[in-house]
Amino acid sequence: MSTNRFRLLRHDAAVHDAELSRSEAQLRATARQQEAVAHLGQQALAGAPVDELIGAAVALASRALEVEFASVLELRPESRTLVLRAGIGWRPGSVGRTVLPADPDSHAGYVLRSTGQVVVEDLRADARFGSAPLLTQHGVVSSLSVIVQGKDRPFGILGVHTAVRREFTVHDTHFLQAIANVLATAIDRGHTEDALRRSEEHFRSLIENASDIVTIVGENGVFRYASPSVERVLGYAPRELLERSAFDFVHADDIPRVGEALARAIQQPATPQTAQFRFRAQDGSWRMLEAVGQARVEASGFAQLIVNARDVTERLRQERALRENKERLRTVISGAPLVLFALDRHGVFTMVEGRGLDALGLRPGLLVGRSAFELYADLPQALADVRRALTGETFSSTVEVFGVVFESWYTPVRDAAGVVVGVIGVGTDITERRRAEEALRRSEESHRALVQHAAYAIYRSSLEGRFLTVNPALVKMLGYESAAELLRVDLASEVYVDPEQRRQILARFDAGDIVEGVEVAWKRRSGQRILVRLSGRAVRKADRAIECFETIAEDITDRRALEDQLRQSQKMEAIGQLTGGIAHDFNNLLTIILANSQLLAKAIPPERGEAQTDLRDVVAAALRGRVMVQELLGFARRTSLDLQPVRLDELIADLMGFLRRILPADVEIVVSGDADLPQVCADTHAAEARGDQRGATHVLGDASRGGARLLDGERYRDRDGPRHPDAHVRAVLHDQAHGEGNRSRARHGVRPRQAARRWNRRGFGTGEGNAVPDLLPSGR
Repeated sequence: MSTNRFRLLRHDAAVHDAELSRSEAQLRATARQQEAVAHLGQQALAGAPVDELIGAAVALASRALEVEFASVLELRPESRTLVLRAGIGWRPGSVGRTVLPADPDSHAGYVLRSTGQVVVEDLRADARFGSAPLLTQHGVVSSLSVIVQGKDRPFGILGVHTAVRREFTVHDTHFLQAIANVLATAIDRGHTEDALRRSEEHFRSLIENASDIVTIVGENGVFRYASPSVERVLGYAPRELLERSAFDFVHADDIPRVGEALARAIQQPATPQTAQFRFRAQDGSWRMLEAVGQARVEASGFAQLIVNARDVTERLRQERALRENKERLRTVISGAPLVLFALDRHGVFTMVEGRGLDALGLRPGLLVGRSAFELYADLPQALADVRRALTGETFSSTVEVFGVVFESWYTPVRDAAGVVVGVIGVGTDITERRRAEEALRRSEESHRALVQHAAYAIYRSSLEGRFLTVNPALVKMLGYESAAELLRVDLASEVYVDPEQRRQILARFDAGDIVEGVEVAWKRRSGQRILVRLSGRAVRKADRAIECFETIAEDITDRRALEDQLRQSQKMEAIGQLTGGIAHDFNNLLTIILANSQLLAKAIPPERGEAQTDLRDVVAAALRGRVMVQELLGFARRTSLDLQPVRLDELIADLMGFLRRILPADVEIVVSGDADLPQVCADTHAAEARGDQRGATHVLGDASRGGARLLDGERYRDRDGPRHPDAHVRAVLHDQAHGEGNRSRARHGVRPRQAARRWNRRGFGTGEGNAVPDLLPSGR
């Protein structure tokens, strides 16, 4: 307000009339303002909505004070801003959307900090605040603002504004403050009514939707009120219980208890009374109700009991089941090798139960009150577990306590603030299990070592034909460098010579899980074929599908070769037995020949020298035949050779006379050889017989073809270079008869023992049995 100014006035009639006119105008303005305030108050008393009152207040203030602009700014304390709640004269869209800051440097912030009305005569020249964006945007020059006080804080600001310079009077400020006071009262009342309405709705919702039954019972036990929840809990509509006695629904055995509780409530109105009784439901079943009631005495002296009842039938059943479960759990714990324990925040045992204590030689409750840190002083791992659990960690641990192995679970116990106040845990005695696991581990290691060091190949393979696991014997059998290399091999294409054999084996698993003694052809990494005997089983899943195959493979290639050699040996033994029989028969014939030859020798006169010579040849031939019989018996394992020192060249010279007499005249015999042949160890009779048999007798078949024969003796050296170069002496018979060529002679020279007599179709010898070298051991 501007200061009062004192002026000197002349008391003339004109001045007096002007003052009267201003006074009348002021009175009329005051009357309009009072009328506006009264009208707004009537609206407030009539219970008009707050938004409607705020809009009416803005319109009345603008009209009564004759200004272009009026506004109500609502404070939002959480964001320290004000929103234009209602207004007159502002640009379209401003009301409800314009938000102004409430900081101390703004016009709105300055008004909120003021204790009275704020009058602005010239907005541009006012230095009390820095900004007024809403007023500046609309060209406001003068302004009058007052605070609309609330119950706990300001509701906002009521203001009137004009675009022309104006001095607002005291009456104007009083009027605007009155409007603000009416608004404040109406707003507080609206807030109170809203809170009361919400409270009523809340409690009504609680009563209607609560599981508890709320009833009002007279002192005679008759229902005066029943909440809607009675239908949800007991099946009765509320009207079905009104004016009926509660005792009609209470179980006969519980009526005395309910009557006593009703009497105590009436006698002690300020003390709540509780009772638990059975109440008949609409379906005829009995429901257990837990009721709390308190009497209220009316002015007339009659008492009414307000009762809250709750259906605890299910809770009692669960409590009973819980007690039974606790008993069963206690029985289980007492019979199981467990230890249940609880520790407080200091590590002191508050509970220790379980039969697992028997293994420690302790009784339940003996450890209660003792510190785990003292008990486990010599057990570092147990102490570490307790400290770890008290830090709030949930975990399991295996620890040995006084010779007993326990697997313990620790769980921290926390209060409402999340602070660890203790630990609960359970320990299981796994001593026997640990021993069994250790035994199983040793058994597995033993079986693993057995498989790894087995002489037989052992492997596991997939249905698709891949090795899953192999032992070293299989790696060695197939010639691979490592098991890793073998695991990359495909069974069907890289191991089986014929993949069809594997498909046939797989087909046999359709009829059973075991296959034994199947012989298949495999190939090593180098391509070498081997014969393998397989025995295995199919490992199946729960649905009987094949998971893999476990197989033992045995390389029987060498066994088959030995079996062939055995069969050949058995054949040779049979031939030897046959030879022995023939030799015996032949020996009988020779005996007759020799006996008759001796008789003839006595009968022929000595002067018949030619006949005597022929007879001696017959005797010599018979004797050599007997030697041959001895050799045959030696071949048949019937006799043994008599080895004696012999010179081969002398032996050949002795044979020449016999050979020349029996060979045709067109057969020429030439003897050659080394001059200094050493002595050899040989059976003289066997050597002579062999010379006769393989020399003269064999070439007789070719005598008709003619040709020359060469008999010589020479040192023999092995092609591989024997340790003793002169270890053998060789007698060789060469012929120029028709028969074998150089290739055949070379072959028979390498394999002299297998030379055989053969004939062609025209009856001539092929010569394949003529070149018969014999090796005689040297006497050196």
